[in-house]
Amino acid sequence: MKRQVKKLFCLSVLFALAPVLSLVMSAPAGAEPWKFGVMSDTQWTAPTDPAGKNPNGVAVSIIDQINPKFIEAGVKFVIQVGDLTEKGNDADIATRAAAAEPLYRAGIGFFPMRGNHEVYAKPEGVNQYGIPALRQNFTQTRGQGSHLYGASNFNSPISVSTDLDGMSYSFDYGEPGNSGRFVIIDNWVTPSKRVPHENGYTYGYSVNDQQPWISSRLDKRTRGTTHAFVFSHQNLIGENHQDSIFTGYTDANPEWQNVFFGSLQKNEVKYYISGHDHIHQRSIITSPDGASKVEQLICASDSSKFYTPKPATDPKWFGQKAREASVSQELYTVGYYIFTIDGPHVTVDYYSDDHGKWQSDGSYPNGPGLPDTGITPRFNFVKKETWGYTLSGN
Repeated sequence: MKRQVKKLFCLSVLFALAPVLSLVMSAPAGAEPWKFGVMSDTQWTAPTDPAGKNPNGVAVSIIDQINPKFIEAGVKFVIQVGDLTEKGNDADIATRAAAAEPLYRAGIGFFPMRGNHEVYAKPEGVNQYGIPALRQNFTQTRGQGSHLYGASNFNSPISVSTDLDGMSYSFDYGEPGNSGRFVIIDNWVTPSKRVPHENGYTYGYSVNDQQPWISSRLDKRTRGTTHAFVFSHQNLIGENHQDSIFTGYTDANPEWQNVFFGSLQKNEVKYYISGHDHIHQRSIITSPDGASKVEQLICASDSSKFYTPKPATDPKWFGQKAREASVSQELYTVGYYIFTIDGPHVTVDYYSDDHGKWQSDGSYPNGPGLPDTGITPRFNFVKKETWGYTLSGN
């Protein structure tokens, strides 16, 4: 089945230019290119689980099809951009941790973060918004345990709050001249800070609270890595969800936004990578003051839930869609991403199933009344899009 995915540049042109590009796209002498994977929300939201493959609100039936692809690609680690579970209970978080075991057995790291669903355990706050369970099951987010696989230099903004230890965190990977820093931002409710908002989400320590730490971890003069990438669950400007990482709607706290965007641009951070929307979407997002830009990647769903974009004219965008320039989009598919680091060059490959058009929740996957409703199909993942950047000026 043909899929319509707009590309930033044509793959056929890239292949034609391969001999020329090979002259400029090489790592430092003796350094080998290396890869990391990115995946998104893994909630199981169908009301039943006829196949019994998705315990505790975790889409294990989908994870189990993506893990082998990461192993086959030879990635060094995988980052998941939040919403590990549907309800955020301790047992659910443990289930998601168990689903990462095939990666660990292959010598591949797994670095998660909280999404809004990790704070949903009932009664509210009973499990401290998932923080102890994440620390227990993912000791690697604090640079501890046996699942680091070469990642190093872990750091969290504990001067802001010890609640953020291992929730917001950064780490490094790779050799000098062929390396990356990975900065994960958690802005969700914590035991020590609870900020409800009319958009339906409860925030904790804001981007503004954490901005000195963010800027220090991204500082290209001192960080000691070639590249830097920023991750968080919420979007800068989404397609369906109208909340943002800036503690409100997309128009919230423009002064915080200007500083955040400026920090990314000044430090040559090319990608802000998020989840939340269950859509593959690439856009160039401009700061409210127009002075800075970054490419935002919203990752495709790895869940039984898929969203539809809201019109740009919807009033709850508060006119902010004018700051977004869409590059590519694909809806209703399950997908994942492979990033390749090769010296000053980064290439991203997006893979998704070749079927698509999946239905959500009670209609998953094909729609009500069909005999396989509620059972995850066998996906055939194919490469849909390739893009990248270079710091070399070529």
